Amino acid sequence: MPSSEPNRYEAFSGRLRGGFDRASSLPMLARLKFAIVLGAACILGLPGQINEYQVKAFFLYNFARYVEWPAETFKAANDPIVICILGQNPFGGALEQAVAGKVLGTRSFAVRQISDTPPGSSCHILFVNSSERRRFRSMAGRLKGSAVLSVGETPGFTADGGVINFKLENGKVRFEIDVEAAGREHLRISSKLLSLAQIAKKAEDSK
Repeated sequence: MPSSEPNRYEAFSGRLRGGFDRASSLPMLARLKFAIVLGAACILGLPGQINEYQVKAFFLYNFARYVEWPAETFKAANDPIVICILGQNPFGGALEQAVAGKVLGTRSFAVRQISDTPPGSSCHILFVNSSERRRFRSMAGRLKGSAVLSVGETPGFTADGGVINFKLENGKVRFEIDVEAAGREHLRISSKLLSLAQIAKKAEDSK
């Protein structure tokens, strides 16, 4: 990441923190909506400064806040929530910055870049780079039932077995959720997050 990028991201994070402070008295759902809208709007509000992956990094952190994993997923109460990046890292340092110092309950965050998901993988959130769709298809069967929240960014990702897929619409980052896929992974997604998502439709549902 160029030397100016950390300062730009700090400014971006400052805007988000300021927004959260101003919205802190709002109901939970209203605060989440505010966060999602503010994060998406930053792409349009700071052209050439904040890119889509800085916004996606912010979203990945917030996904963790509104998803519940099975208790047995973690070996200890203070085990971190591990966000894995499959393939090339498109975030630069933005993802590490998005989760730096963040704690959910007793759990901090860790970010890892991987080339495969071996049995017993400790990934809780798996971000699949757009260049890795074919590899994800080959490993989707192995991931089934492993309580991994898979997040992609390519058309058809949920049809391949993914749970959440990012979409760019009119310059804004949106996301769709496959509720059935989440159920297969034994993940409980908050109704608050579902209310903000597009619900992925199966091919037979769209006929």
